[in-house]
Amino acid sequence: MERIDTRAQLLDAIYASWTTQAIASAVTLRLPELLAAAPLDAPALALAARCHAPSLRRLLVALASLGLVTQGDDERFSLTASGAMLRDDAPGSLAAWALLCGGRQWAAQSRLVDCVRSGASARVLAGGSDDFSHLDGDDEAAAVFHRAMTNLTQPIAEALAATMAVGGAHCVVDIGGGYGQLIATLLRSHRHLHGVLVDLPHAIGPAAAWLAGQGVEGRCELVCGSFFDAWPEGADAYLLKSVLHDWDDERCGRILHRGRDALARRPRARLIVMERVANERATATPQDRAVARSDLNMLASHSGRERRGSEYRALLEAAGLRMCGSRPLVNGYSAIEAAPG
Repeated sequence: MERIDTRAQLLDAIYASWTTQAIASAVTLRLPELLAAAPLDAPALALAARCHAPSLRRLLVALASLGLVTQGDDERFSLTASGAMLRDDAPGSLAAWALLCGGRQWAAQSRLVDCVRSGASARVLAGGSDDFSHLDGDDEAAAVFHRAMTNLTQPIAEALAATMAVGGAHCVVDIGGGYGQLIATLLRSHRHLHGVLVDLPHAIGPAAAWLAGQGVEGRCELVCGSFFDAWPEGADAYLLKSVLHDWDDERCGRILHRGRDALARRPRARLIVMERVANERATATPQDRAVARSDLNMLASHSGRERRGSEYRALLEAAGLRMCGSRPLVNGYSAIEAAPG
């Protein structure tokens, strides 16, 4: 029996790609939105989604097997609570993340073996670069990317807001914060704080409307810039969420040196790095699989990597910073606090 179970588990892992594409297809066809009001059968749904009814029914059956819809005796399909999270406007939505995983990340992962052989990302192997310049001038791709980052940021932002000591703080700067979900959550939770959001034009452009929708307009300054440039001065805390894992050690050093320079002018200020922290020794656990999945995605997409706690400490010390502590947040993320060394 153990041998059969082991083989079945391995086959599940081998076949896992179908779920990514089934979910991304459902989001692309806007099936969660179309099913939100009432159950529909495949012909009615196909008419609304403008697709082939028999093929759509096969996709719906697949989604039912994933618990995203239910199939009734009358051949109508209903959205489940899990499926509702694929609506773009749902609280805790994962719609944009599903699109990103089924699109750009899928293409990058298809070249993983070449990335492992060369150490270069799929983008570099295709003649591009590891930065985010591929989003310049592509508003649709930029919107999907930043909405996907917003999808993943919300629970981490809520965990940080609940645990971050902000009693004596007045200003918090989010470096590379996309549309501003992290800083907006902090500002809503701590009404005395003022925020500064720093990112590239394709993020800062739509960020004002996003922040207004979060109810923090007038309390967050928008700054167009890069984490490789000089950081705004005078803040009490600087945030780096899911930034360092995008880059190799050399470019992480450049980012952290900018952080050290900003902190040096305000010795009581702190840098808070939010990343997944890998265990020193990997085992077959859900957390280690999540870190490994993200690590291989970073290899294929950016030549970046996930790191162990000892590796983050070494990066900080090399930049003239000392690690003050680390605390768990949620979904395998930790908040690493650093100060001038």
